Amino acid sequence: MVQTGNEVRGREHEGVSIPPAGTYRIDPAHTSVEFVARHMLSKVRGSFRKFSGQVTVGETPEASSVIVDIDTASVTTGNEQRDAHLHSSDFFEVESHPKMTFTSTAFRPTGGTAFELDGELSVRGVTRPVTLTGEFLGWGKDGFGNDRLFAEARTRVNREDWGLLWNMAVELTGVLLAKEVDLELQVQAFKEPEE
Repeated sequence: MVQTGNEVRGREHEGVSIPPAGTYRIDPAHTSVEFVARHMLSKVRGSFRKFSGQVTVGETPEASSVIVDIDTASVTTGNEQRDAHLHSSDFFEVESHPKMTFTSTAFRPTGGTAFELDGELSVRGVTRPVTLTGEFLGWGKDGFGNDRLFAEARTRVNREDWGLLWNMAVELTGVLLAKEVDLELQVQAFKEPEE
């Protein structure tokens, strides 16, 4: 169960309990980085299994930041042939570009527990601005007494903006794959011990 944190630290922003300032390491065992892409009339879901990053909680929410590194070769959709295609130069070109990175540039509370996170997403050597819409889900002590925060965020991007141009003509929908891809993150992060 997540504590509100009010009784522990008394840090609030517009009535919302916020975690203590500091660096929180993303917990890969309890975090997911997923995507959804339309394949003709249906949707294909995938995820990245290897990633790392941190959330820096500022003295004010606006002073907070996020950075995430994702191992492109860890992409999985549950189909080996499709995953191999995603590894190729048609998509992530994992041999030449083993990492994709998101680095935040601004954090904006937008009311209650909602927020927007501006940043730069780098894929295959191309960097473009993106804005994620998210919700802060709370924070509290885990079973080992560590401060832990919880959040979720999502955005929709046009894959062609990063040079992911591959497609195939089909009679039913015109093209096999849609340009737009939904990115969805569920995040747990724990506060690193102060030195």
